[in-house]
Amino acid sequence: MNANLRRLALTALTVFIAWLILIATVKAISPEPDYSETLPEECEEQSQNCAGFGKWSHRTDDSAAIVFDGNMEDARNSVREWVSERDRSKIVYSDNDTLHIVETTLILRFEDDLVVHIECSDGLTTIHGHSSSRIGISDLGVNPERLDSLMAHLNGYEKSGSQC
Repeated sequence: MNANLRRLALTALTVFIAWLILIATVKAISPEPDYSETLPEECEEQSQNCAGFGKWSHRTDDSAAIVFDGNMEDARNSVREWVSERDRSKIVYSDNDTLHIVETTLILRFEDDLVVHIECSDGLTTIHGHSSSRIGISDLGVNPERLDSLMAHLNGYEKSGSQC
């Protein structure tokens, strides 16, 4: 029994070390983009690892920008609340009009980037969203689902009703 237990422990240790090496490799080949200076480009027409609404319209149920019935601060607070309710999501950059959120998958620790851009135009607060996987050719539908969740949250948020 002792030999079987050792073999099992060695196998578990080997799998764990392989998992750590895989995570380190994924981190090394998928550096974090810097959205503090520029916004993401549009998704390629046939892309299956990117989605957006508003100015980045691609693969979402409702592709129009959200006209938010509140000011820009309300919009930022709503996005922050949505992020705080999600597992493995964090805001890595935020200014007056742009939030860069990174969401990490549970097991393989792949990182996806979500950029939310908020504008004030003609007294209306308008919100655009872009979600993309850093590596791979498909996101298995995760990016459109993420944006649909964000849009539902923004549309249901208690707003001040004031203009931007």
